[in-house]
Formats: sequence, structure tokens, C-alpha cells
Amino acid sequence: MTVTAPDVSVWWYPAAVTGAALARLRLTDGDVDAAAVAASVPAAGQMVNQYLDRDPADAFTEATAPPDLVDCVAQVVVALYRRKDNPAADVTGAMLGAWQPTAIDPLADVRRILDRYRTRRGVG
Repeated sequence: MTVTAPDVSVWWYPAAVTGAALARLRLTDGDVDAAAVAASVPAAGQMVNQYLDRDPADAFTEATAPPDLVDCVAQVVVALYRRKDNPAADVTGAMLGAWQPTAIDPLADVRRILDRYRTRRGVG
């Protein structure tokens, strides 16, 4: 049985996702960290693509992508950016309540939204 690789196309508008992430972080385009936020957009989008595991024939485009799905990419960008502030994921941090799920899994906060758009649920 041959299984096609998941869709890895860029169906989100990178500038819009960057703007949404900056707004959520209350940063401006001129902020010192704006470039770091923009640089994490491709990685966040591909993390979402890999989780969605969509067949390339069912690919979204910038025009057809659901707004909540595009917002998920922005939320993952924020999670990736905030990793720099997370304490080490050790027992002490977990016991103090400082550990956040997104420190380990940037998709943790958006997984339920993403599940609506998954088309293949491969079992290997």
C-alpha cells in the first residue's frame, strides 16, 4: 500500500500570521523580537501541516483556509516564541507549577481545533 506524504504547502499568509502573533504578544513590527517571531512562522505552519496529515489533493490555499486554522498557526508561533521564557522542564519546575504544556508541545493549546481539520488518521 502506498501512502502519499502529507500536504506541506504554505496555505497561510505569512505576513498576516506574523501580524496576528505580534498583536497577541503585544509587540510591534519594530520590536527587537519581531524578526524572531516572523522567523518561526514557517516552522509553526509546518508543525500544523504535519499534525493535520492532509492529503495533498485536499490542500488549502490562502483563500480557502479556515480563519480559525490560520489563527492556530499564529497561536503556535506565540507558543514557540514563549519557549524562551519557560523554565527548564524538570521535576522542580513541575512541582512548583511553573511547567506549561506548550513548553513541551507547541500544539497543546490548539490540538482540539486542529482535530476538526484532520483527514487521515494513519495507523502504522
